[in-house]
Amino acid sequence: MKMQNYYTDKISHLENEQLDFLRLSKEQITVVKTTFRSIKSTLLTVSENVKFLSKGLEEMAKHVNAQDGEIKEMFTAYSLLLAINEHAMQLNRVIEEC
Repeated sequence: MKMQNYYTDKISHLENEQLDFLRLSKEQITVVKTTFRSIKSTLLTVSENVKFLSKGLEEMAKHVNAQDGEIKEMFTAYSLLLAINEHAMQLNRVIEEC
């Protein structure tokens, strides 16, 4: 009878360990699923932010290109004005020498 109790206790202990193992496995699976859901949510948010930033950068590039054209026009006009001013000063010197 004593041997029978010994084996019964050992079998019960093994069954309890298996149940604990299954419970822990389910808990770990739940943690992993939750982690993956969180990662997915974060990646979706990052993707939306990347799209938003890309759109903003494209608009900024368009604005910079438009301003660049205006700046080039202003620089050309200023350079032309400086050249005209230089020629006017040279003409003044020639006139004063005569």
